Amino acid sequence: MESQPDLQGCVVHCAECEIRFLTHPRNAGRQNLRCPFGCRQHHRRQRSCQRSTAYYRTAAGRAKKKRLNARRQDGQVARAPPSSSAGDLQGMPPDSPAGPPPASASWPAPPELRPEEVVLDELSVAHSPLLPYVRMVVSLIEGVAFTCQEVVHLLRLALRQRSIGARCASDYLLDAWPQRPP
Repeated sequence: MESQPDLQGCVVHCAECEIRFLTHPRNAGRQNLRCPFGCRQHHRRQRSCQRSTAYYRTAAGRAKKKRLNARRQDGQVARAPPSSSAGDLQGMPPDSPAGPPPASASWPAPPELRPEEVVLDELSVAHSPLLPYVRMVVSLIEGVAFTCQEVVHLLRLALRQRSIGARCASDYLLDAWPQRPP
């Protein structure tokens, strides 16, 4: 941040976890942003669950849930009925303002990573949900607009994984074998 003082306003704190992260200049100064490291997706799922719960508490929602449960009980495959989406949304209440998360809300434990699972291949990098954020940060720092493909190419060049050596697997096994007989 010392080398880029014009980006000082782009540093914001996550509303959930208080992690500092860079945001786009159009979002500078906002206090309700969530970080792209999981809080954003978690909040989106929470709000979706709240909307769903509120809908199924209305008369139209209770009727629809009763119909879905009856179909499940009959052993039929649950398929969406061919109806208009506007008719389903009429009884749905508007979004309520976001309140503080309940005290019982807890984050799931992060998955355990094994070294053999950490592989930087172009396909996984290109489909990563963090790629747009990395592109925006690189574009802000460099002052040049990059495309996602250019960022993937730069990441592949910077984080290229080199092989251990030209030895075959049997050489490694023979080195590990005890040198002296029992």
